[in-house]
This record gives sequence, C-alpha cells and structure tokens, in this order.
Amino acid sequence: MRIFLLGFMGTGKTYWGQLWSQQHHLDFFDLDAMIEKESGMTIAQIFETRGEAYFREKERDTLRTFGHKDNFILSTGGGSPCFFDNMQWMNENGITVYLQSEPQILKERLVKEKEHRPLIKKLEDDEVLTFIKDNITKRDKFYNQSGVILNTAEITENTFTQIIHEYV
Repeated sequence: MRIFLLGFMGTGKTYWGQLWSQQHHLDFFDLDAMIEKESGMTIAQIFETRGEAYFREKERDTLRTFGHKDNFILSTGGGSPCFFDNMQWMNENGITVYLQSEPQILKERLVKEKEHRPLIKKLEDDEVLTFIKDNITKRDKFYNQSGVILNTAEITENTFTQIIHEYV
C-alpha cells in the first residue's frame, strides 16, 4: 500500500498521515522533513539560499525514492503535485488523497506559522487569503487528479479505514 497525501499547506496532511499510519501500522514519512534532514537546512533556508527551483528538484528526487517502498503514507508538500509530472507519477505508483480545505480556514491556520512557511513569510496577514485563493486556483488542476478527494471539515479518525476498504 502506497498512500500519497496532498493538498495546500495547512490542510493537515502531516497530522492525518501520522494518525492514520499509526492506526494501520504503516510507515509515515513527511517529504519536507526528509528534504530538511538530507540537506541540513529548513525548507525556508533552502528557498532563501538555493531558490525554489533547487528545492523542487530535491522534492522530485526524494519523492521518486518511494517507488521502491511499500506500506507507507507520505505527506507531500503543498506544491509537490505541480512540478515534474509528480502528480502523474504518484497516481501511477499509489493512491493519491487530496485533503481539501476552505481558504479562510487555511488562512487562520497559516498566519500563526508564517515564519516556517517561505512562500507566505513576507506577506501581511490580510494578503495571505489572496495568496491562498490564487494558488489553490493554480494547483487545483493537479490536486483534482487525485484518486480520493476529502473535505477536511468532514474527515474523522475512521476516514482512512473507509478509503482502504474502498480503494485497496
């Protein structure tokens, strides 16, 4: 079983991925955390010192290592599906699950942690909602290719069990 969680930053990919992996005895991985560990820098530092293009290449390369793993849930970065045919690759190599949240809810979560989010770090709080809406509009064509689309307002601890019964 190979599960790829995707969605915009702040949708709860890491939270739900950790919970569901524990419930179902699967390995859990966070793509951004893996990149940080390998590079010895935070994602914010990578963006600042190496740039987004470098980060996206590292993201693709790290993602592709999951073609040799099984029985895991991987929380991807918010932009992961949008570069280097990553969405197609994930769909070919596992089950993609899009965690979808309302922009206003994401704004409320993200303004509290802007320092750790390089793409919104320099935005004023009132600009964050516009940024979220604009980027979700751009990314939806990728996110909506997911095998499973879940509204985060409706997710429960049992949601993943239902997905397994339906898709595995």
